Amino acid sequence: MAGVVYLDVDDEITSAAARIRSADGTRVAVVLPNGSRVATSRINFRLLARDALTNGKTLSIVAPDPATRALAASAGLP
Repeated sequence: MAGVVYLDVDDEITSAAARIRSADGTRVAVVLPNGSRVATSRINFRLLARDALTNGKTLSIVAPDPATRALAASAGLP
């Protein structure tokens, strides 16, 4: 089963990780808006990926911004 987590522009990495952990299913699509704080660093995506792996979840990043998608991909997230 897959879950979807919609992040707000002002969500911090800690709240994003907590919301992903509590999402239903093992596959989680994370939807990031333009200007998301989470999308400012490759390290944020690496932290999310590691936390998801630890909790048995597979993440997919959905974002309208190509730079955000590129950062996520560089951290190993599709």
